[in-house]
Amino acid sequence: MIPASAAVAPNRAALPVAAWALGPYIYDADGKDYLDGSSGVLNVNVGHAHPTVLRAVENQLQQLTFVHRTQFRNEPARQLTERLLAIAPAGTAAIEYSNSGSEANECALRLAFACQHRRGDTQRTVILSEEPSYHGMTAAALSITGSPNKRDASVEALLGTPSANRVLVRPKPGRRRATHEEWAQAILGVGPSKVAAIVIEPLGGASSGAAPIDVETMHWLRRETQNNGIVLIADEVMSGFGRTGKWWACDHATIAPDILTSGKGVTGGYTSLAVTMVSSTVTTAIAEPLGPIALGHTMSANPLACAAANAVLSVLEDESLLDNAAEVGALLGAELTKLCGHYPELLSDQSGIGLMRALHVRPGQSVDTNKRIVAAAKENGLVLCSAGIGETTDSVLVAPPLNSSPGIIEELVERLDKTLAAVADERRP
Repeated sequence: MIPASAAVAPNRAALPVAAWALGPYIYDADGKDYLDGSSGVLNVNVGHAHPTVLRAVENQLQQLTFVHRTQFRNEPARQLTERLLAIAPAGTAAIEYSNSGSEANECALRLAFACQHRRGDTQRTVILSEEPSYHGMTAAALSITGSPNKRDASVEALLGTPSANRVLVRPKPGRRRATHEEWAQAILGVGPSKVAAIVIEPLGGASSGAAPIDVETMHWLRRETQNNGIVLIADEVMSGFGRTGKWWACDHATIAPDILTSGKGVTGGYTSLAVTMVSSTVTTAIAEPLGPIALGHTMSANPLACAAANAVLSVLEDESLLDNAAEVGALLGAELTKLCGHYPELLSDQSGIGLMRALHVRPGQSVDTNKRIVAAAKENGLVLCSAGIGETTDSVLVAPPLNSSPGIIEELVERLDKTLAAVADERRP
């Protein structure tokens, strides 16, 4: 909720007023610069005010901003679909558009159930997902989200009874992600013939702090879902579109899910768009156009958002930003590891891939340490995001734009070092 005063956030803390932004920097109304060390919320993948994207959006504004998908086709959407199919996971046969990652995951769940029903597997009513995880704030997406702090008793009536058809798979104590052993136990506990879909974050985000599923578990999940007729959904809303140095975090394990969702970076934060990429396994089972399954929203595949996405894809490709994310991301990871060694009383380790990284708070610190680091970073002109759902996963996401140079990483680390020194001083007896 936005309070009456636009200068006050829901937690009652005053926020600076953002006035303009350029590249990796945001400037407030007083002229102070902030290095965007979290790419907004991991969506500003090509930086602020990139000229290629601005030109594309301006040109599209002057031509066509909206037509409904049931009344017209539009060229930006056609081009975008063609380009997405070229980079999508192997076997992708269709793209569905929505406005947010939450909506993309709602779409994925609906398609998974439709697939099972068209096969005649109407007894498959259970979705397995993981705790920690975050899949969105709309009803179905929230019902499979493994983040207790995202929900309370007030929403349970809306979500139904998750214990009956939503099963959360938890890692062993002290681990950030479940292994194939925990997944196998959960599948057997439900019964493979009752499981409609398994939803994973190949590289965790807001709940686990850029903690990846290990490759062995990814391969096991792909094999088991195929063997048991279960739809495998990969939520790459944060990790997709080059963030990890490859188009998809799944690519690091060389697997292709049945459905992949993504958003955020597809338009670089310039407008709203999300995608649900659907494999031929699912489309063949449904055996008719996906649209009649009540998919889509008013703004789905609107020409303005698609034009922005086409421009962002061009920047990613023309400026070799996937390679840059891998190379500069390795540099960032090494620097974050050094900082963990400099502040062992605050930090345990760093995790992540490419330019999606996190510093993990050492267990035993107070529960607000990650949030305090984020607040202190803001004071030092560095924007970061807190993450985690408890002692094992509490962390700070560090994820600058994919076109960050080694010099930007150096500046980010300097501001972060200053921040950690201040917080460490505060916490010393």
